[in-house]
Amino acid sequence: MYLSKITLYTSQLSPSQLLQLVDRGEYVMHQWLWELFPGGQERTFLYRREELQGAFRFFVLSLTPPEKSQIFDIEQRPFAPVFNAGLVLRFSLRANPTVCKDGKRHDLLMEAKRQVRSQSEGTDIWQHQQQAACDWLARQGTLNGFSLHEVNVDAYRQQQIVRAKARQMIQFSSVDYSGVLVVNDPVLFLQRLTQGYGKSRAFGCGLMLIKPGERA
Repeated sequence: MYLSKITLYTSQLSPSQLLQLVDRGEYVMHQWLWELFPGGQERTFLYRREELQGAFRFFVLSLTPPEKSQIFDIEQRPFAPVFNAGLVLRFSLRANPTVCKDGKRHDLLMEAKRQVRSQSEGTDIWQHQQQAACDWLARQGTLNGFSLHEVNVDAYRQQQIVRAKARQMIQFSSVDYSGVLVVNDPVLFLQRLTQGYGKSRAFGCGLMLIKPGERA
């Protein structure tokens, strides 16, 4: 595995590339990232995008190192972490938490909002949504070898991405988490870390960024 920091400086783009970026935004950046990993039909990487002044920065976890690029500035390093049970890590995660209802997938936080509105008035909707988001991540931990020591919901956004063909609109939501976790099962934790969390992993969700935390 490789962890890369990839920067796209808008000042270095050609006029046609700038037009593509303005017209299709996230989707064209998604396509450009795919071009860094040629040779396969299936996605072999996770990424997270951050906006800078005059640039976009991507953190990318991939099976193979990214190819050289004329539009991206790429810094990469091998990623082969060793985890032990009881290890404390600080984390940052952008995920698309969903819930299955009547055989269909729904936005977890929108569903939480509907539940609050149907039950009582005067309830703090955002607080209820935050709790639903935290409960979802706690369940991910139970399934994937970690427990939450501290968790914050930093942002909740509605995302809209326009596909190139047929101008199809892709809509989903994303939640930004940060906090502290404790690794319980190193094998399960590493497996999910490399696969990603939740849905919309092809569009910048699912990558958990980690760094050493304080001892529990």
